[in-house]
Amino acid sequence: MPAFRLPFTLTLACLLLAACATQPAPSSSPAATESAAPVARWDSTRESLRNALGNVPGIIVEDLDEDVLRVRIPATDGFAIGQSTLRPGLTDTLERLLPVFQAHPDAAIDIVGHTDSMGNEMFNLRLSIARAEAVMEHLRSHGIALLRLTADGLGEAEPIADNATQAGREANRRVEILLRALR
Repeated sequence: MPAFRLPFTLTLACLLLAACATQPAPSSSPAATESAAPVARWDSTRESLRNALGNVPGIIVEDLDEDVLRVRIPATDGFAIGQSTLRPGLTDTLERLLPVFQAHPDAAIDIVGHTDSMGNEMFNLRLSIARAEAVMEHLRSHGIALLRLTADGLGEAEPIADNATQAGREANRRVEILLRALR
């Protein structure tokens, strides 16, 4: 291959890739503005979740912001210490949530696991990921499309209470389910 062809070919390839990655300019037409509006209606979803959960203690359903609805589930009784296998209490809670998730196919479901700060930080991170994945697999196995589901863990990185107390550590061991418009 002649020496001048390699740089030319690389330049052409870069230009093609850049052209493919370029986003279209936003449109200011009313139709474009309407389609950008969130698909989910969180007011009715929030009420459906609260009704489905009834009197399950410790669960909080709240708006994280205008685009995200959060269901905070204590995981103290949901998993054995250091394990990621779902216990019956958490399974029952997820079963209550399933009809609401199925009734809102336009909602993405992000599952985030959290731990307290006891033990090794890397172990806690892996454990939180495994727990989030266990919740995701349970939802998937009960008919929630994998396309709607993500799982991640933050370990001990985002405590909501003081890890120096037993009550604080129990509050920090949780699974959060975030609902947002499916993109």
